[in-house]
Amino acid sequence: MPSKCEQIKESLELFFNVPFDVNLFEAHLEPTYVITPQNEMKELFTVKIYFRQSIRIILEIEPQTYAADMVKTMNHADENKKQMFLLYLSQIEKQGAKSDFQINQQSRNMQELDVWSEQWRTIKYRANKIIENSNDKDYEIKLVQEWALLGVGLFLSLLDIDAIDEQQHSEGKVSQVTHNVYERNPVNRELCLSANGYSCKICGFNFEKTYGLLGHGFIHVHHIEMVADYGGERFINPITDMIPVCPNCHAMLHRKRPPLTPEELKEIIESQVRGE
Repeated sequence: MPSKCEQIKESLELFFNVPFDVNLFEAHLEPTYVITPQNEMKELFTVKIYFRQSIRIILEIEPQTYAADMVKTMNHADENKKQMFLLYLSQIEKQGAKSDFQINQQSRNMQELDVWSEQWRTIKYRANKIIENSNDKDYEIKLVQEWALLGVGLFLSLLDIDAIDEQQHSEGKVSQVTHNVYERNPVNRELCLSANGYSCKICGFNFEKTYGLLGHGFIHVHHIEMVADYGGERFINPITDMIPVCPNCHAMLHRKRPPLTPEELKEIIESQVRGE
């Protein structure tokens, strides 16, 4: 079975199509996970996830040593990226976490417009949450995977993933991002699943319940409206405009053009059950 670090690395790379380094350290007899998108020049960010007394999980994110350009890019993100960033922040807090985002070493409310008009020199994010006791032997790794995806997504929401990917040598890439205006943004996908869960919204199938840890975090995501029909780039709210669906339902949705609506496919399934 893959190590915990390998499992976290795999889940991050599957979601974001960016190579990651994941390391595990023991601090005060409790695990500390250190996660970074691979980059030789230390120009991106580090995510640290650790535990306190087995009752609290803590997430910390800060730039690497030579990340001044990254901070500048985040500072001047366009409005769509800012909206996505705020959705991520809201989703973390909805899960019961206390957040602290620091700009230039001062705690700031990221909803305030004047924050974005300042010149950012330093940024740092910290969130912590009380966790429940669990008899699930895989609880720790699932929790770390969940918070790693949210933390990475939070920072990537203000960046261009294809630009990050291009920093890698070709042999280090997980995949080449396809450039087109209708690109399926992995940051959208992660936020959709974080908010809506991993059960199919049409038939209810859940891969983890059937396949155990192998199925943890696996599901397709469906745009309720066809992305190619938007007529250009627009802001997509992953929480309301996208839904998790199993591969079977996803294929059936696209058996017609335009695709069936989720409600139409649900009605087809229900009519089959009724024998109509």
